[in-house]
Amino acid sequence: MTRTILVIDDDAAIRSALALLLKSKGYQVTTAGDGPSGYAKYIDSRPDIVVSDIVMPGHDGIETIRKIRECGDDVMIIAMSGSIEGGADSRLVKAKEMGADRTLSKPFDPVELMAALNSPRMF
Repeated sequence: MTRTILVIDDDAAIRSALALLLKSKGYQVTTAGDGPSGYAKYIDSRPDIVVSDIVMPGHDGIETIRKIRECGDDVMIIAMSGSIEGGADSRLVKAKEMGADRTLSKPFDPVELMAALNSPRMF
């Protein structure tokens, strides 16, 4: 059975690159450009995995993660954030507090993403 992934990122180039990488690895991929549309797509499709950026328009990735976790589903969530003012590290810590299983600092190597996808769940 093919695992499904929802990629949420406001940067179209990153969204496209991640979708191409994940499709090449055999995943079925859906994408969204912001938190509200990402959450709506999550509700519609209930993917196995969500990969979400943190800093986005609408509600950010932390709010998106919180809302997804409130659904009570056993979905793996990987949060990602770049180094911008305020620090990616603090955002990624907050994402873990809201329920992210794994975190990645942008830019990351595709090998890091694949390792996160194949690592055991935290809970």
